[in-house]
Amino acid sequence: MDQLTFATAFGPCGLAWGEEGVRALRFLGPGEAVEKPSARAPWWIFEAVRKITAHLAGRPADLAAIPLDLSVLSPFQAQVAAVLRATRPGETLSYGDVALRAGRPGAARAVGRAVKANPILLLIPCHRVVARDGEGGWSAFGSMDLKQRLRALEAPGHT
Repeated sequence: MDQLTFATAFGPCGLAWGEEGVRALRFLGPGEAVEKPSARAPWWIFEAVRKITAHLAGRPADLAAIPLDLSVLSPFQAQVAAVLRATRPGETLSYGDVALRAGRPGAARAVGRAVKANPILLLIPCHRVVARDGEGGWSAFGSMDLKQRLRALEAPGHT
């Protein structure tokens, strides 16, 4: 698995990929190194970095077009990922809503575990999942502040 780090308006990000697509995307902590992609990275990685960087700078980009390698996900995690990838920017779903759309009514807690284990933040938009009675948690670096900033970025009328 190849990987790189890059700077964004939300801070540094780390991206890892295999032959099929992106396997991991995460927000890095303060002080983690940012490196330019090597020339050996496939063309679509440069395009993915461009789209992610534009999106996080407030310029909407088609993140759904970035290829993903979901081979590390369980079948249920892949179902949850498909539901999340089908949500529109600015849309939020409860854990129960995701379970229903995944064909598993009553599996809200399992959805929570799948969302928490999401290795491809932003591209599998787990920041769009909220608890029925409030925000819910988020395991990415920056925690709830970052989740709220990502949702604000996608809010209708945001420029």
